[in-house]
Amino acid sequence: MTDNSFRNDRRRLLRGALMGAAAAPIGYMGVRGSNALAQDMPKLAEDDPQAIALNYVHDATEKDDMRESDAVCANCRLYLGSRDDEWGGCTAFPGKAVNTNGWCSAWVRASS
Repeated sequence: MTDNSFRNDRRRLLRGALMGAAAAPIGYMGVRGSNALAQDMPKLAEDDPQAIALNYVHDATEKDDMRESDAVCANCRLYLGSRDDEWGGCTAFPGKAVNTNGWCSAWVRASS
């Protein structure tokens, strides 16, 4: 490897690292910003095709086939809202708000 190609590879690596570091906060703001606007998002309807595909319900107590009795959107890893809010964003339903007490088959327990 010549000194010139080594210098170019190092520059490319540094440029990529700087671009990634600059883009990270923007990506974070996009995800968390969508949560801040959850009140402005349309509420997911239970008859929405994606909601039907994932067996979504606004009230988890209506579902008999849940794996865990405390499985609700508020304690799901995909839920982007606050547990104190009635509605919040969800990565399974982009652009739609789900009920904190809801449930769908994509539910995965959030880490504590």
